[in-house]
Amino acid sequence: MTSFQAHERQEDSPGYATLADAAVSQAVYRGLEAPVVRPEADVRRAAWWRVRGLRRAAQLPLLVLVLAVDAATLLVKAQYPGVDAPVWIYSLPLLTVFVLGLAVVGGRRALRMAGAARRTGPRVRYTLLHSYVTEAPWLVLFADTADDEAEPLGLLPLRYGPLRDRFRELPPPVGEAVLAGGAEPGMEPGTVVVPWIDGRAYWPESGLQSFEPDNPRHLRSLSELIRPE
Repeated sequence: MTSFQAHERQEDSPGYATLADAAVSQAVYRGLEAPVVRPEADVRRAAWWRVRGLRRAAQLPLLVLVLAVDAATLLVKAQYPGVDAPVWIYSLPLLTVFVLGLAVVGGRRALRMAGAARRTGPRVRYTLLHSYVTEAPWLVLFADTADDEAEPLGLLPLRYGPLRDRFRELPPPVGEAVLAGGAEPGMEPGTVVVPWIDGRAYWPESGLQSFEPDNPRHLRSLSELIRPE
């Protein structure tokens, strides 16, 4: 995808109206017609680590938990030096190194998203669809002047909540967004963009993904998002 221009609609590629209907149907099925989103700090006015979604992306809660377990283990060992430690304790250093690696990678990504969210970008229309296989949420993006027959410009996977409440941080099923960090023309696949919807940033799981109406793999991926519940 090289620009935010509407593609010529192909016979096998669903248009905006079809995807919007599917998005609303999926939202009704999950009770998400008007999702309740908890407020979080505005990354344009606050340091990134104060933003809940970016802390999660950086794996900071997991890192704090592992370091707390390490500290508690060392404290108990110091108070009871003669007590044999359980076998699993010897795996803590390896686990700590692993989580530190996740936090480094996640922290770099969180910084990139924070930087993108503070920039400007084009306005687009979107539909929010869920994978039939994994239920993972995807924004399917369209030009802001898209008509009912318009094809997608690209797709953006969103992060979503923990297993106990997976869909609590998602936008409405259909609407408009500003893709902060993007530029028109020149939006390339893999670009880190952050959609602002109703004054709130929604954090992506990865970079922008292209959609080519003549690519069978892309068509299959889109079809997988609109399979009936």
